[in-house]
This record gives sequence, structure tokens and C-alpha cells, in this order.
Amino acid sequence: MIAFLSGNLVEVQEDGIIVDVNGVGYLVRVPLSMVSHLPPEGQPVRLYTHLLWREDGPALFGFSSRAELETFRCLLNVAGVGPRAALAILSAVTPGTLRRAVVEENETLLTTVPGVGKKTARRIILELKDKLPERVFASDGTDGIGGAGPLGHEEEAIAALVALGYGEVEARRALRQVRQQGASGTTGDLLRSALQWLGRQKKP
Repeated sequence: MIAFLSGNLVEVQEDGIIVDVNGVGYLVRVPLSMVSHLPPEGQPVRLYTHLLWREDGPALFGFSSRAELETFRCLLNVAGVGPRAALAILSAVTPGTLRRAVVEENETLLTTVPGVGKKTARRIILELKDKLPERVFASDGTDGIGGAGPLGHEEEAIAALVALGYGEVEARRALRQVRQQGASGTTGDLLRSALQWLGRQKKP
């Protein structure tokens, strides 16, 4: 098992990133949310990894934290959730946000992830409710296990924006801006306001 990789970022590709470790290039599949936080090409990068053997050969998956790695492994144990779906989920939500969704049985948030329907969301909630390790959320950076409360409309809107392709930092900035401008209401209301604000930023 390859526990982690430490090397230089060579290239970002559609299906992952290439990391040069002592002259050997590793293709590592990573969550889309990680791409916007990667260093420039040629700079050092360190990833926690999971090696998965498939019919077409080995595939290496990489994550920026142990919390993401452990969450990925937990998701793989859910019936009907493969590595592609697990990566999509971690591209849309943090481990702590996922935990909140599971605890609160929030299917709406999970179904914002492309490819995750109601049945899959229900299986994730049922199968992970008592299985997600506490250490994952104690180290999540934003959601400690002791202080996790109900998932709010703002977090749901952020998750939806990330699922639509925006970076989490960009999504949180948009929600912060529209909140300052007086936006409120349901998840849908906040999402529409944030999308309008983001659209205005792209205009010259």
C-alpha cells in the first residue's frame, strides 16, 4: 500500500494530476475541489493516497488531508458507491459537511452531487450514520465533531455551488458577499443570489 506521495507537481490533467517522485511520474486521481488549491507546476506537493486495484489495472487516489482519505474509504464501503462517485462527493463537500448531512439525514445536500440520486443518498446516510470515525471530523479543519450543529441553508448553498463547478473558497466568498448585501431565505434563495453575484463578477 502506498500511504502517501511527496514530490513535485508536473501537470494537471482531466483525469488527475501527475506527481514526480524521484524521477517516477505517478498519475493520481484527486477531488476537483483540490485542483484550485494546488501549487504551481514544478512546486512540491504531498498527498495522502489510496491504491485501488481494478480490472484495467491499479488506480491511485490522492487527498490533501487524512480526513478526506478516511472519508473516501468509508464511502467505498457503501453499496453502489464506487471511486468515481466517492471522488465526486468529496469534490462537492468537505468531510465535516458530509458528516453533518449524514447526522441530519439531509438527502437534499447529497443529491446536489452529480450522479448521486435519492436512493444512493439514502444508502449513504443509512450505512455511514454510525460508521464515520470521529477522528475524521476532529481534524477536518472546519467542522470538529464536538461542535457540529444542524446543517444550515448557507452550507447547503455552498455545497451546491461546489457541485456546479465553483471552488469552495469562491463559493464561500460569494455567500459572504450576498449575506452582507442582505440576502436570506432558503437554500434556493441563497443559491440564486450567489449565482447572480458570481455572474456579475465575470462581466467586464
